[in-house]
Amino acid sequence: MTATRVRRSFAASPARRAAATWEAIVDIVAPEGSSGRAELITVSGIAASLIAAEAWREMPVVVSGVGPQLRIYCLHDEDAIVGDDTNEGSLTWLPTDGDWAMQMPCPPEDFEWMSAAVAEVSTRFKVIDATAKRATEATDATSHSANEIDAEAFLQG
Repeated sequence: MTATRVRRSFAASPARRAAATWEAIVDIVAPEGSSGRAELITVSGIAASLIAAEAWREMPVVVSGVGPQLRIYCLHDEDAIVGDDTNEGSLTWLPTDGDWAMQMPCPPEDFEWMSAAVAEVSTRFKVIDATAKRATEATDATSHSANEIDAEAFLQG
């Protein structure tokens, strides 16, 4: 049995600056020498802005393509300081090798300009409204076969 989704939660503000949080995410998603690292670095300013805006607190960044879907959350305030829910562990696969895409939640007031900024960098990145429900989330809940366990849903109770 293979997992269909993997979750990572990174400590953000005030435990560390937004730019440092993005650097930690890049190090896990695309370690030194991996093919997707350069593209992730090109969106560093945009990603740091979204982390600082706490756009990834409730709705995750989603990296799809090779291997399981990776969902990345950022923890803020006391959650970031205490670190009980932090999981910044390495991955068993490289989600940015091959054909991959990344959806980055964005506050609705910044959606238009962030979308334009990301479009100038790469077609792999897509900014989505952090207040809108992803269309795939509704279908994901019903698409699991009988022998698959959604660990994320199980752990949330």
